[in-house]
Amino acid sequence: MTTFTPLNIIPDSDSEGEVDNTEEIQIEEALKLYQQALRLHTDGAWDEAHKAYEELFRSEIFRLDVEEQVHGRNSNVASSLPLVHYLSFKNHGSFKLDRLKASLSTQNEQDVQSAVAQALEWFATALDRDAGDSALWRQSAQLALVLSSARLARFALESVLDHETVGADASKDALSLIVGGNQNPEDHLASRQLRKILEKIGDSAGMYNGRLGGLSGTKLNKKFTRLLNPVPWLPVPSPDNSKPLSAMIEQFSERQKVVNLTSRTWAAVGRAILGELPDDNQDMEEVVLQPHFNTLQLVLPLYEGEEESRDTTPDQSSPPESGTKSETAIADDNEDIAMTDASNALAPSGDRRRSGSANRKRKSTSMSLDGVDLGRSRLSKRQRDKKAADVAAAEAAALTPESRAKVRQDTQDEKLFNTADECFSPFGLSLGNASTLKISSSNDAMDTSDDIESKPEEKCDLFVEDFKAILQTWDDDKGNVILYGDGIQSPAEAAQGMSFLDLEANIPSRPLLAGDEGLRKWARNVNGRKLCANQAAFEWLKALCKKDIDPRHKKSKNPVVSSGQSSWVKHNWPESLKSTALNIANKCEEICFRFFKDVEDDLNIHLTERKTNYFTQDDYANVEFAETMLELYLDDLAATERDRSGVDLSNDSEGGLMVKRERVLRWTYLVGDLMHHRPRDEEGQLEQDQLTLRYLWATTVIAGFTGNCSREFRLACFEDLKNLLAEREPPIDLPNSGVMPEISASRAEREISKLKTVDFFSTIFAATSETNEKDPEEVIEILEAVLEPGAVLPYDEEEERILHEIGRFLEGSSAMFKLHLWEKLRVAYEKVNDPPKVLACTLKCMQIVMSELKSRSYVESSQDHRQFVLLRSLRLIQGMINSALILSKIERNINVLPEQELIDSLGSILAMLRILHCYAFWESAVVKSEAKASDLHSYRLVVMKFKELLVQGWIMAYHLYAVMLKRGMGSEKESGWADDERDEKLAGLLRDLHQELGDRHYCKLSGHLFLKLMFNELLSFNNRDYDGDLLQVIHCRFHLTLCQDQWYFFDHKTVPDPLDKSTALRLIDFIMYQASKKKILQLPKSDLKTGLDKLVEVLGVPRQDNVRVAHNKAQIDGYLKSTLDPLKLYGCLKGKVDISTVEIFGEWNEISSKGIYFLLGKVALYPLRYTKRVGILRGDELETAIQFFRRDLICNPNGWETWYRVAQTFEIQMDEAQTWSAEYMNTKKDELTLLERRTILCYMMAVSLAVRYANNDVETRKTLSELFTDFGYRIYSASRPPMNLQSFWLDGCVRYFSGRQLQGLYTNRPHAELNPEAALRYALLLFQRALKDGEDNWKNHYMIGKCMGKLQAYIEAYPAEDVLQNYVESIKVCPEKSSETIFEPHHKLISSATKYVLANKLDPKRACEILEASRFSKGIDHVESRESFVMYALEVLKKMKSADKPKWHHRMTNRIARLKYDKLNDLAGARAEFGALWSHRGVQLSIWKPEFERPGRHFIYASQYTMFYAELLEQVGDRTTIEALSKRLRRVPHGMYKHTEVWSLVFEKYIECLRRTGEVPNFFEDEVFKNVLWDEFTTQSQKLDAYCNSPKDSPSPTIGLLREVFELRRLNGGLAKNPAIDDLLADTYAKLYQELVPGILEQEKEQQLNPMSLKNMMFDASPANTTSAPVVASAPPTGGVKIDLDLPLRAKSTKVYRRDLISKATNLCKEMNQAASSAKPGSTAPSSPRLRYPDLSASDDGMAGGISRGDDSAVMMSGDEGAGGDGSTTGMDFSALPNITVVEE
Repeated sequence: MTTFTPLNIIPDSDSEGEVDNTEEIQIEEALKLYQQALRLHTDGAWDEAHKAYEELFRSEIFRLDVEEQVHGRNSNVASSLPLVHYLSFKNHGSFKLDRLKASLSTQNEQDVQSAVAQALEWFATALDRDAGDSALWRQSAQLALVLSSARLARFALESVLDHETVGADASKDALSLIVGGNQNPEDHLASRQLRKILEKIGDSAGMYNGRLGGLSGTKLNKKFTRLLNPVPWLPVPSPDNSKPLSAMIEQFSERQKVVNLTSRTWAAVGRAILGELPDDNQDMEEVVLQPHFNTLQLVLPLYEGEEESRDTTPDQSSPPESGTKSETAIADDNEDIAMTDASNALAPSGDRRRSGSANRKRKSTSMSLDGVDLGRSRLSKRQRDKKAADVAAAEAAALTPESRAKVRQDTQDEKLFNTADECFSPFGLSLGNASTLKISSSNDAMDTSDDIESKPEEKCDLFVEDFKAILQTWDDDKGNVILYGDGIQSPAEAAQGMSFLDLEANIPSRPLLAGDEGLRKWARNVNGRKLCANQAAFEWLKALCKKDIDPRHKKSKNPVVSSGQSSWVKHNWPESLKSTALNIANKCEEICFRFFKDVEDDLNIHLTERKTNYFTQDDYANVEFAETMLELYLDDLAATERDRSGVDLSNDSEGGLMVKRERVLRWTYLVGDLMHHRPRDEEGQLEQDQLTLRYLWATTVIAGFTGNCSREFRLACFEDLKNLLAEREPPIDLPNSGVMPEISASRAEREISKLKTVDFFSTIFAATSETNEKDPEEVIEILEAVLEPGAVLPYDEEEERILHEIGRFLEGSSAMFKLHLWEKLRVAYEKVNDPPKVLACTLKCMQIVMSELKSRSYVESSQDHRQFVLLRSLRLIQGMINSALILSKIERNINVLPEQELIDSLGSILAMLRILHCYAFWESAVVKSEAKASDLHSYRLVVMKFKELLVQGWIMAYHLYAVMLKRGMGSEKESGWADDERDEKLAGLLRDLHQELGDRHYCKLSGHLFLKLMFNELLSFNNRDYDGDLLQVIHCRFHLTLCQDQWYFFDHKTVPDPLDKSTALRLIDFIMYQASKKKILQLPKSDLKTGLDKLVEVLGVPRQDNVRVAHNKAQIDGYLKSTLDPLKLYGCLKGKVDISTVEIFGEWNEISSKGIYFLLGKVALYPLRYTKRVGILRGDELETAIQFFRRDLICNPNGWETWYRVAQTFEIQMDEAQTWSAEYMNTKKDELTLLERRTILCYMMAVSLAVRYANNDVETRKTLSELFTDFGYRIYSASRPPMNLQSFWLDGCVRYFSGRQLQGLYTNRPHAELNPEAALRYALLLFQRALKDGEDNWKNHYMIGKCMGKLQAYIEAYPAEDVLQNYVESIKVCPEKSSETIFEPHHKLISSATKYVLANKLDPKRACEILEASRFSKGIDHVESRESFVMYALEVLKKMKSADKPKWHHRMTNRIARLKYDKLNDLAGARAEFGALWSHRGVQLSIWKPEFERPGRHFIYASQYTMFYAELLEQVGDRTTIEALSKRLRRVPHGMYKHTEVWSLVFEKYIECLRRTGEVPNFFEDEVFKNVLWDEFTTQSQKLDAYCNSPKDSPSPTIGLLREVFELRRLNGGLAKNPAIDDLLADTYAKLYQELVPGILEQEKEQQLNPMSLKNMMFDASPANTTSAPVVASAPPTGGVKIDLDLPLRAKSTKVYRRDLISKATNLCKEMNQAASSAKPGSTAPSSPRLRYPDLSASDDGMAGGISRGDDSAVMMSGDEGAGGDGSTTGMDFSALPNITVVEE
């Protein structure tokens, strides 16, 4: 052994005299504090007195007294010390009572009880010092009564009367009472108080026992009664409020501190005990009272399946016949449970946490293996074989579906791994096989024991097996490592203090200490011994730091040490346990030190007695215990030295460091003294065992902290230790020591190497210090020389040698130290803003962390340590990979990395992914119930981190792989990978990765980081083969499902990410491309429409706050409000029409340039334009299209197609207004004009821009042809009815002009209007241009022919054959369908040919030849004469009519009727032919709008047909039909164009028909009444009225005619201003007067001559009846209609005027209508057409073809005379409207 300066020299101790002087001074100071507190107490200064008492109890004499009680040693202080204690405690209790008395009125009951209890505790403490104070005993008894404790009061009073006890204690004190003689007053009062208490509690035996029995018949003098209660101001609770004994016992037993633990671990118990230890700043009141009430009872938690026992619940006994026992109850009471290896301790919770009954011995019948018969079977071999075969077959059949499913699942799991291997194999990297990462069974997965020699092939993947074991044996300790970093030092912390800490990797080769190994037995021992907190803390340290000794050999003198080891040496402690042990060691340092001093004293006694072999195994264990305590304190000192590295400590911190140094030196001396007693050999040397070497290494390390030892001395010490340890195998492991984790020769060699390079390492640590800020460039220069020696050239040989030595040292250094250096280098690069280098350092750190899992130190360490290192590695990488991902997003950062660095980084990430995929497969097994996951909250938190780390790892791997492919790495070609090959590899990896992560619902993690990556990458590839993958990404990320009809999407349970504007801009092109693959008409019902709407919602629309946007919008609006200039109309064909707009920049231009607004406009427009509509459109449908088109025009005013679509939209609005009703054509013509003007303006701008900017491709030319066709249609329609060029009118449009010379300003029209000829010429020009690229469009030929035909009225430029030839060409290109035939060109051809033949413009024979082009002329012989050509044309038209199966086309019927009427004079034939268009007995026009008929023409045809039909009816004299037609026409004002004109004509024809069929001559009234006087007329007219209103069998036909004329007059209601109706009414009345009045007069004359004739009597034709007619006529009608029969007042007249006739006729018809309505049915013949023709239904609709139905009553009420009257005539029932009264004037 080498010689060095001993460190165990004990300095001389202080003399006892000095100690005595010090104690006297302390007592004197305490008396001063006591007097001050007593004075303040007397003065009533309660707060100041309280502070004075606290200061008194903090004095040293009270602390010394408490410590002596704890150690159980006698005090040698002066005799005045007990008196000071007694007085202080007593007066402090009195202070509590006096303070309570002063504030009693303001205190509640609870506060009073608390204050009384405190005072009673202080009195008890005082009585403990002097039990002879009877007055204090009585006062305590009274306080006990206040607390409702009769038992405690009885004890106090009995203590007063117990003179033996009191006298024994009082004999030593001057304040004691005198014993003997008569009973003193205190005894007498105590006796009486005691008797009352016994009486209250019912103790009759005690009441009559001894001296208490003599008090039964006596009474106390009243003068002394008040002395019975020492505290009279405190009220005693009533008996009702007294607490029971059990409550009082519970209250006082609360002083026994019960500690309920939430976790059953050594660390948790230590922390609980540590919390019960008194603090340095604790109130002295609690400190003094603590020894009496601080016994601890530890309650350990029960795991699932366990039962309560005495080990876990104190003061509770198990039932005597309990069927189960606790885990520790099975063992012997004197045995402790062995602290097993962590491999057993880490068993699954289901095995470890089971009830005690599971540990019982099984019966002999159950000792065999489950399901296996170890004995010989009685069955024959054949039977056994058959039975085994049946079982095997059944199992195979049962497992076949599962096996197949498992094969499919295994194939799916291997898919990503196969893809990864295919991608990474060119670089020599692999992800491995999925099957090796799955947990096959619990036993196999947990088989990761330390004996790895049996599995050499699995060494490289040992971390994978460790991770499987972690998943199966999960607990909160593992979770805390990842969640909170428990036990993990930061790289900076692990690398600080190089002067005393070894930087080599600490490899704990010991198993991890299980949480509750031996804990329950120890807790039961502590609870049984009733230890206080200090004592429990010492026992806790002792259980962990002292090795177990066999009780049978405890006193053995055998120098051979037993094989037992302490937990400090045997186990690897968790970091929380280490810190707790150090804290308890600091708190209990004096107790531990005194314990070992007692051991030393005992050994010294044996030494002085010169005993031999007195050193026992227990003494050896105690010495090792002391060495362990020294190593604990040494770790604490090392930690403090590490924290102070490079930091100037404050005075307090420096003082704390000095205290820790002195403490280590003191313990060093103590251990040295104990080592002195160990046995020695013959040469006097100690045995070089483990304990000796530990002590020598510790003293060598401690020498580095004293500062007095040179480096050469320490080098010599380590050289000696290296020589001592050279032949020792294996090394000594101290897994829990941070300073000396290993004692071996190699370790000593490393310490020597470290000391040799300490100067350079000092420079490194100075550069990497947290507090010393250095220039980053200097830090980079230093660390690059250390970490990358090849990158920096040394200056000289000495520096090269040092760098070589440092490099050799770093090769074996710990990963945390390397990590620290690289972290500092990374920070330095961050400060100089070098992101590529920062990324390189981060990747290097990840490589270091993952390489540690494959190092020899990891493989050879214990399983517990491996699991800790694995979890630590995952936590460290979790923090690194986030910054790496951020940096790798910038290609410049990752592109500069060297190739080898890329490969190494990718390899480390793949190793991490192998670990994390283990969890993925574990999760699948849990889902399929093949495994059971932990239900701890920490597990649920950590697995989320595993999932996120898996996603982040794959993203980082993808970034690296993409850069490697971009550089051409792994390619066999010199040029590297082609773009399509690279994209295919990357897209394939992303696709399989998304499928794997998505199926596990991982792709949403880390804020959709993977989905964002895949989204960006697939968009950048611009390859249509990956559209399905991109659509799946969009579905997962934004929940935007597109193209469901083409792809199937999987639900990956993602949370939608809000779509921002930048992402939407990138997404436009892709969605627009997908939309381009569909027809526009398919988009409205497609999910792509939803996607487009979402994009517009995110991107927004151009806002008015943009000046350019506002300008363009104003210009476009102004243009659409302008007039139609014929010059600009022609100028647009040359591209000369333009508006003053500006270019839009920024985001709106970018958005609009994508065409999204234009596309959405088309999506809204096309269904309205190119599909058949069956109902009225909603206004918002067209407005949507207009809004999108306008937004596109604002951003792109030169978009000619957008102008074209806007024109189509306006045109649809205009067509919609003319399709379903003629209201707009009749009453709202201005709105139609405005719409048509806007339409034409948009067409003009579209044509002008197309001439300038349109492309020349086929699709564009086709669209341009459609544009010219639609524009031509619009111009042609504008020139024809109903518009008649009104949109070109300039009414009200004037502008100012500057006149010539002195003319000045004048107003005039801005330009000329367009005439019909110019309009037709322009339309013809447009159709001709459309024909260039639209020859296959029959409409172009058709409209060219129509324009030429219309222009023939203005010019002679177009021959008839040329016109007809266009129709022929139209027929040729017209598509022929089997179900539908386009009749328009055929009809136009035959009608035009007929017109030209009849006008002598075309020869009939030539016309027949031309008509051969129509298939309807086939089989008809040609003709040569004009007369026969009419029949030829009729035959052709009839064939066309027969071919119209749906009967939609009405033009053929009209043409046939016209020819018959005009050319053949066949009125009946024309009537019969044309009547086919009228239904419901010829009163309802049943025509419909064909598909290609121009909007609005339907109502024009209706008007023409109605007028022609009325003319036919008038000529044939069909009065009934024309009457019904008139009534129906009057009801439908918006059923045809120019309804008023049509009604006027029908009205006129109806009048003519009535006059002719009724044979009413014109001016007949003059002939009848020219000789009739007024009086005569009045008399005769009354008689006529009476006759007409009387019932008759055969009324006169003229009466019916009169009523029909009257009804027609009412039906007109003043609409048609035609006086012929009044003439007809007067003439008809004159005819009636002429026919009936003579007969009436003749009959009256006969009655006067023979009034009693049988005829007169039978028919009641008395004169009275004739006179009563006017009375009846003048009576008001019963129907509520007042009829005014009084004629206007006038002068006496003798002539009958026309107005008199009209009035009389009107009143007569009203009377007859009223009589008919009130009479019985059938009494009179009705004149109404509905009554006269019952087949005419009242509910018939108006004209077909979209004309709305009209309500009879509503229609008939419109108009002046037709609004009321007879319901039977007009079809209106006035009985339902009782409030309507019509007065005829």
